Amino acid sequence: MDYELDEMRQQMAILKDKLESQTIVNDRFIRRSIKRSVGTINRRYLVLGIIAFAMIPYGYWVFVMLNGLSVALWLTMCVLMLTVVGFMYYNGRDLRDNDLMGGNLLDVKRKVTLAKKRDANWLWFGIPAAMAWFGWFMYEESQKIGFSQGILIFFIFSMIAGLLVGLSVHFKTQRYYRDTIEQIEELENTK
Repeated sequence: MDYELDEMRQQMAILKDKLESQTIVNDRFIRRSIKRSVGTINRRYLVLGIIAFAMIPYGYWVFVMLNGLSVALWLTMCVLMLTVVGFMYYNGRDLRDNDLMGGNLLDVKRKVTLAKKRDANWLWFGIPAAMAWFGWFMYEESQKIGFSQGILIFFIFSMIAGLLVGLSVHFKTQRYYRDTIEQIEELENTK
């Protein structure tokens, strides 16, 4: 009987070791997946930041030099683009931390959740600011070339296209945030 009990203890110890190694492998796999998702968000912010910076000289060339629109319109666009860059830098600062994935999962989840919330709240500023600027642009352009039904249709189509592209990028980013949070919760539930 002692022999059987001793054999059962050995089997339990072997099983426990296998489960611990499985948990470690699972932990590493999920942390790597989380790091990939966060990296995708960071790359998205970087690309959008580069585009926003590039819009400053490009906007001057297109709006002021080619179309003869006001410098004030271009300067307002510059302020908006710099605000976009500043927001992306501020919101992604915790996500760029090299030690993010080595830390406590509760801290990682808190940082990612907060960044997701700030990204979602950005729409409350971004959409009205972009629409106000676009309205100003439409006003100046219509004063310059005259107002017609064709111009109005073009402006409305352009505004809708810009809104759809912006919302598409926003919702994809939100999905990456959501996936990251779900992966962290999955890892928390395995422990």
